[in-house]
Amino acid sequence: MIPQEVIERVRAETDIVGLIGSYVKLKRSGKSFVGLCPFHQEKTPSFNVSPDRQAYYCFGCGAGGNVITFIMNYENLSFPEAVKQLAERLGIRIEYTAEDDPTKPMVDALGLAHKIYTETLWSQDGLDAQRYLVERGLNRETVKGFELGLVPHDTSLLLSRAREAKLATKVLSDAGVLGSSSGRLYPFLAGRIVFPLRTPSGRLVGFSGRVWGDDPNPAKYVNTPETRLFKKGRLLYGLHKARPYLRREGTLLVEGQMDVLRLAQEGFHNVVAPLGTAFTGGQAKVLSRYTDKVILVFDGDEAGRKAAQRALAEVLAADLDVKLLLLPEGEDPDSFLASHSPDEFNSLLEQAQEPMAFVYNLLSPSTTADRKKAAEAMVSLISRVPDRLRRELYLDEAANLIRIDRKVLAELARPAKSGNAKSPKPVTGSPDPEERLFKMMVQSAEFIRLASKHLPLSFFPEGERRELAEKLYHLAETRENFTVGEIIDSLPPQMQSQVSRWSFSDVNYSCDEFARALAHYLYRRRRDALRRELTQAERSGDAERARSILVQLNELDKESNKIYQEI
Repeated sequence: MIPQEVIERVRAETDIVGLIGSYVKLKRSGKSFVGLCPFHQEKTPSFNVSPDRQAYYCFGCGAGGNVITFIMNYENLSFPEAVKQLAERLGIRIEYTAEDDPTKPMVDALGLAHKIYTETLWSQDGLDAQRYLVERGLNRETVKGFELGLVPHDTSLLLSRAREAKLATKVLSDAGVLGSSSGRLYPFLAGRIVFPLRTPSGRLVGFSGRVWGDDPNPAKYVNTPETRLFKKGRLLYGLHKARPYLRREGTLLVEGQMDVLRLAQEGFHNVVAPLGTAFTGGQAKVLSRYTDKVILVFDGDEAGRKAAQRALAEVLAADLDVKLLLLPEGEDPDSFLASHSPDEFNSLLEQAQEPMAFVYNLLSPSTTADRKKAAEAMVSLISRVPDRLRRELYLDEAANLIRIDRKVLAELARPAKSGNAKSPKPVTGSPDPEERLFKMMVQSAEFIRLASKHLPLSFFPEGERRELAEKLYHLAETRENFTVGEIIDSLPPQMQSQVSRWSFSDVNYSCDEFARALAHYLYRRRRDALRRELTQAERSGDAERARSILVQLNELDKESNKIYQEI
């Protein structure tokens, strides 16, 4: 288990504005900072970060939390992983176990397998694979830098190492390292050169295996089966290495892993690729967290042209500034750089086209039917663009290229609703006295201490709010003051968001206002309890008990102000 004092130290010493500001462009607004929410697509900033509260909240989609939950949600990490990553930023070294993170055995299995794969590639058994990679133009530094490996054909070494590490065979299967056929275990991706697949933060989650040499297998690339760790539609190959370059240089999106390696070797470090499958909206959303500009670099054949159009639609929907480059037919970045210099490739990049020009030149319309087809293709793309200004500019360009009335295109190109974006949630007033009470308490330790004297935990219905009250009471008892960021730890995600929203209220309540709210809540809880007892007495025919309860209700109504005076 990660010691609680370590968690508290990590949270306290991490500057929330500095951390989130490294992912999201923030501007000061009063005591807080605002920016475009990284968790949903928006044009007007509604994402707020407060250094005083040590919390964030989006008034558009409702995402909220502290530094730990931000890293968890942004990087798709477990709580222990997020704490560990933040600790490493601060120079605090910690270890965690399977008890902290149930996926740790799978991570260990992947790490063990990867070590064996790299050892195999650089052993006597891997000489042919090494020669193949050299023939493909890759040098030793690139192969080692990208941690390529070779999967052995038998399981003996993997199983013996797993036993030494006390890893069960099932864990190896769950991680996608072992396959099974007719009750026989075999190494998944056996005989293939493997590319480790990592999350943007660098966590190993799977492998992509490539055939080489004389292997007759028609599937050039095969990925690890999807697991609890590995979701191919959310990962991009090379992103963890390219991240430092993307915001400054923009992104080159290519089709294959070998293209990524060859370009990186030639000095193009801002390059990523999908995992041997079509580029997805999920991958575009991930990419949008790290860059504003993308150049799609695809092969010039028919398959490459179709793939470029599909990728273009997803990138536009993610509201990225995009250009496209189709290489000469029969060429990909890997083959092009085998016979051309990096400067020549740079010259090609400078010729990358804007989306509407790309579609127009790709279809080269000459007849009315062709122009209609081109207009429909452009309208389909423009309707995916969430940003109004960008959409208007694309409409101007499309109308000029097709030579058609802009109003006609504008009518057809009404923006599509994004399946990834969350609909904004209106932020309304507190719907009940209990919520109003919590809204006040999360803003003041003094209010919590006052509530703890008059409001037993048993007054709260069992569930998330009672757990929240218990945490608040404990903090107020042990600490003079604390931030909202400290409250959020260990709360369920929905409650984290709600607490963040409550804390970002601009209303500053006085102690007298809180006392009145507390008195009103106590009155309602006592009244509701008596009403329930009255109903039960009436149903059971206990007239004497019913009369007694009615007397208590009348007295409670008369003395409701007395509760406030007692507080």
